[in-house]
This record gives sequence, C-alpha cells and structure tokens, in this order.
Amino acid sequence: MPWAVVPRAHLAPGGVWPEGPLAPDAPPGARLGQAVALALAAAMEHRKLGARALAQQAGQGMTHPTILAILDGDRLPAAHTLLLLEMVLKTSLYPADLHSELTEGQHPAP
Repeated sequence: MPWAVVPRAHLAPGGVWPEGPLAPDAPPGARLGQAVALALAAAMEHRKLGARALAQQAGQGMTHPTILAILDGDRLPAAHTLLLLEMVLKTSLYPADLHSELTEGQHPAP
C-alpha cells in the first residue's frame, strides 16, 4: 500500500513538517514524502492554487483531502496521483535523483 509510510512520523525530535530534518533512520518513503510535499507546496504557491482548485483541475477523482494529506505528510501519493498533479502544475514533483542521495556511500553486498 503506497501510503503505509507516514512521512511526518519520521521527523527528528523538534522538527516541523515539511522543512524539519528527518530522523537518521527514517525510511526512504519518509524522504520521498518530504521531497514531494515541499515540491508540491512550492508549485501550488507559484501557481496560486489551493488544494480544492488543484483537485478540480486535476479531475480524475482527485480530491482536496488527498492533496492535503500529501502536503501534511500523512501519506505518500500514488504514482497516478503524482502524475495528475504534475500535469496540472506543469512541473516535476518526483525527486528523480533521490535514489542517488539515499544510496550515496552505500556499497552493494558482495
């Protein structure tokens, strides 16, 4: 289930979602959720769109509670949801290089 990870549950103590640091042992999904929430918030602000207006423009059954849950770090977006949001906002929300950042310094098992 794509939203099994609750990204904001992995904030470091005292951190504020979504800008705050995540715990060092946060799972990759938490880092993905944080990156998407930050990108989504910035794109919505740039386009001057609220969650309701964005959901209406996205169509396809998109709802503003879904958008708010992504922004609030309550769940990860499904791939289809992310694609619809990117199409309306005309920008990439998925952090394409996150895999490199997360695996940097790790070596494959022999």
